[in-house]
This record gives sequence, C-alpha cells and structure tokens, in this order.
Amino acid sequence: MNNKFITAVFLLIGSFLATVNYAHAKDAEPDKFRIAVGGYSIFRADSALSLTEPNLGVGVSINPSDTFGLDAEQSVARLDGHFRFNERHSLIFSWYSISSDGNKILDEEINWVDRDGNEITIPVGARVDTNFKYDIFKVGYLWSFYHSDKVELGVGGGLHITQIKLGIDAGSTSSGISAEDVAVTVPLPVLSLALKYNVTPRISWYVRSEVFAIAFDTWEGTYTDNTLGFEYRVWRHIGLGVGLGGNALKVTEEADAYTFNYDNRLSGLMFFLSGYF
Repeated sequence: MNNKFITAVFLLIGSFLATVNYAHAKDAEPDKFRIAVGGYSIFRADSALSLTEPNLGVGVSINPSDTFGLDAEQSVARLDGHFRFNERHSLIFSWYSISSDGNKILDEEINWVDRDGNEITIPVGARVDTNFKYDIFKVGYLWSFYHSDKVELGVGGGLHITQIKLGIDAGSTSSGISAEDVAVTVPLPVLSLALKYNVTPRISWYVRSEVFAIAFDTWEGTYTDNTLGFEYRVWRHIGLGVGLGGNALKVTEEADAYTFNYDNRLSGLMFFLSGYF
C-alpha cells in the first residue's frame, strides 16, 4: 500500500466531510460496533539481520536496507475494531500487514549460509532481490475495569495468528543463492492495555499497547505494537483519526544448519477512518 496514496485519500475524505454542516447533529452515541482501517506513513525504520552456521560460526550480520536495498519506507496496513457486549466487556479484533521489497547491485562481498549450512560468497556486482512480509490476525477480549463518560481503562488478552515470509534471491556468473522461508504460527497469546479519554463527545484520544508471542516449528519471537491516537467524530457514524505508532518484530529461526535472527522496528504517523454502528 502506497503511503502517499493513503495520505491523499484521507485528506480528500476529511476535506469533503468538513464541508458538511453538522451544526444540528446530535452528540455521538456510545459505540456498539467500531471498525477502523488505515495505514502508516513511516518516518523511521531500523532493521538488523543475521544468519550464522552454529558450529563453524560463519555467517553474516547486516542492515538489510543498506546491504540489500530493502525499502526503508515499508508499507503498513491496519484494520481493527471492537464489538461491545456492554460498557465493560468487548470483543476486539485487528489485522496488521507489514511488507518491504528491495533490489540492489552489491558493492561489497557478503558471506551467506545456505539451508544446508554451507558457506556461500555473494560477490560484488551480484544483483540481490529481497522481500519481507508479515501479517498478524488477532481476536481477543477487553475488560474495561473503569468506564465513565470521560475515561475508559481496559486490559485484555486473546489469540493471534502470524504469517512471516522472507525471500532472498541473488545470482552471478560464479555463485548464487535462492531461498524463501514462510512460517505460520499456531494461535498464540496476546496481551493488551488500553486507555481512552473523551475530551468532548466528538473528540477523543487513546493509548494502546499490545504484546504478541510468536512460536512455530523452528521460529520464536515477539511482536509489540504501541499507539497514541486522536480521533474526531465528524459525523455520528464516521470518525477520522491521526496518531503516532510504533511496532517491533523480533524473531529467531533455529534450524539444524543455521540460526537466523531478524529485528525490525518501525515508527510512523498513522491515519485512519472509523465507522461506528
């Protein structure tokens, strides 16, 4: 998803809705069902990748963006929402999709390790195509242990399924490597903390933090997501929001022939459109 396109769409929607006269609109009612869709405009991305052969110690530790040209302006799409059984108990759900692609002609020699644990040298001048993507699907329960007209405090938990895909393809006249890994977790736990403050019936801000455990076959790790958001209910059933978001994925694959580590951290400005029913 193109970040500039996302920004333009939300600005267009906001400009259109701002022209509508809501002077006689009633205050927003408590939301029974909410769904929000949006994306990030990334302003910082830090990543590190290492691949080693555990017995010999050979391998590589690199910054994927600098070495492989993996796009620092990664795309982040997001959908989340809730269904309230009552003011204290809710079903919450979300989907995150983060992806990055890159290609580069290497200007330095890299030692790699293949699936069998053999050391491979990728020479200067080789073209490397890379892609990395992970999708996270979550459903859970939120208990609002304190809920008034102004403030809502909640804790929750649930389950998530995560799909991780890494692809690297490098070739030259003398050597080459082609590899693709895909892992899908079984349902694993996620913990949630949430705070929402209603400045007015139409204006609110919120803080949310979530921690996901990841484990599947030879993979294990964690994913964390933190958001500070502001939302304006432009109409009874429509809200526009902006916020600051940050997330981090840390995974390790312990295979027989190699150990793979990936650490990816993103920070960005988030835009979203909400619907209330």
